[in-house]
Amino acid sequence: MRSLKTAALLVGVALVLSDSSIVVLALPEIFRQFETTVEGVSWVLISFNLALALVAVPGAIAARRLGPGRTAAIGLAIFAGGSLACGLATGLGPLLTGRVVQAIGGALAVTAALELLIASRGTERQGIAFWVGAGAIGAALGPGIGGFLTELVSWQSIFLVQVPVALLAAALLGPVALEETREWSVPEPAGGPGAKPHLPANLALALVSAAIAAALFLIVLLLIEGWLLTPIEAAFAVTVLPLAALVGSRIGRRIPSVRIRAASGAIFLAGGLAALGLLPGAEVAYVILPQVLSGLGLALVLSSLTEQALEGRGESSIHGGWTIASRHAGVVIGLLILTPVFTAQLEEQRTAALDAGTAILLESGIDPSTKLELGAELAGTIGDQPDQIPDLSEVFRPLPEDPVQRDQIEDVLTGIQDQLERAATHAFSLPFLLSALFALAALLPITLSRRYDL
Repeated sequence: MRSLKTAALLVGVALVLSDSSIVVLALPEIFRQFETTVEGVSWVLISFNLALALVAVPGAIAARRLGPGRTAAIGLAIFAGGSLACGLATGLGPLLTGRVVQAIGGALAVTAALELLIASRGTERQGIAFWVGAGAIGAALGPGIGGFLTELVSWQSIFLVQVPVALLAAALLGPVALEETREWSVPEPAGGPGAKPHLPANLALALVSAAIAAALFLIVLLLIEGWLLTPIEAAFAVTVLPLAALVGSRIGRRIPSVRIRAASGAIFLAGGLAALGLLPGAEVAYVILPQVLSGLGLALVLSSLTEQALEGRGESSIHGGWTIASRHAGVVIGLLILTPVFTAQLEEQRTAALDAGTAILLESGIDPSTKLELGAELAGTIGDQPDQIPDLSEVFRPLPEDPVQRDQIEDVLTGIQDQLERAATHAFSLPFLLSALFALAALLPITLSRRYDL
C-alpha cells in the first residue's frame, strides 16, 4: 500500500507540474482555432502559472490544517475537473477558466504531496528529492507529450487524458484521507529562522523560471510558427531539453556544494539561451546544442535551489508552497515581459522580410500578369495571418505545367520562404538574449545565499 501511495503522489506531482508546459506545443493550434493573438494565446500559460503561484502558499496552509492526504486527494479531484473543462472548451475564455481551476487543484495537491512524501520516505532529504524529481520529470516531458497528442489526436486530448490519471491518483490516496479524517490534528507551527522563506533561493528560482519561459514558449513558436514544423516534428526537436535535464540531474548528484551546482546551472542555462538568440540560420540542427546547455543548466539550478529553500527549515509543505509560488511567478513575469518584445520584433522582421520577398517577385522572370495576380494573393494571405509568419506555399499552387514557368515560380517561393524563415529567426533573437539575462541575474541571489544562511 505504501508503494501505491508513493506512486500516486509522484504521478500527481508530475502531472500537475507538467501542465505548466504540456500545452506549449499545442499553442499554435489553439492560436489558429480560436483566432486569437500571440498575447492572447500566451494567457493559456500565464493563467495557469499565475493561479498556481497565488494559491501555492494558501494551499500549503490548507494541507497542514486539513491534513495532507485529504488535501492532496481533493486537489487532484479539482485538477481533474479543470482538465475536463479545458478539454471541452469551445473558446479561449472557457479554456482559461479551466486552466485556473486546474491550477487551484494542482496547488493543493503538489504542496500536500511534499508533506506526504517526506513521511512516506522516512527522511526529509529523500522526500524532497522524490518531490523535486517528479516535478522536474513532469515539466521536462510535458512539451513532448503535448506535441505528440496534438499531432496524433487533438490539442483537447492533452487535457482529457489527464482526467482519469488525476482521478486514479486521488482514489489511491483515499485510504490516507479517510485515516486523517479520524485522527488528524493541526501541527504546532515551527519557530525560529527556519520558519521563514529562504528569500535568496526563492528569488533565484523566480529569475531562473522567467528564463525557462523562453526555453519553452519561445522555442516552440520558433519551430512551429517560424520554421513551419508540425507539432510532432517540434516534439522530437524539443525532447533534447528533457533528455539533457535527466543527464544534468545525474551529474548534479556528484556535486556536493549546492551553491556551485546552482551557479553552474544558471551559467549553463544563460549560455544555452544566448546561443538560441544567436542562431546562424533556420535549421533544426542549430537548436540542439543550445537545448543541451539549457537542459543541463535547468537540472542543476532548479534542484539545488529547491533543496536550499526546503532542507532543514521545517513545515515542509509551507516552504514547498513558497518554491512553487516563486517558480511560477517567475514564469508569469518572463512571459509578460518577453511576449510583447517578441511580437514587436516579429512585426518588424515580418515587414522587412515581405519587402524583400516583394523585390524577389518583381525581379523574377515571371510574366507581369502572373506577378500582379500573385502579388494580390500574397497580400490577402498575409493580411489573413496577422501576428505570425505566414505560410505562403498555397498561394503558388497549383504549379504551372510549363517547366520553365514552374522553375521560376518555385524559385520565387523558395526565396520568399527563406526570407520569412530568416525573419522568424531574427524576431526571436532579442527575447532569447533577454531571457539569458534573467538566468545570469539569478547569480546575485545565489551568491547572497551564503550570507543569508549564516
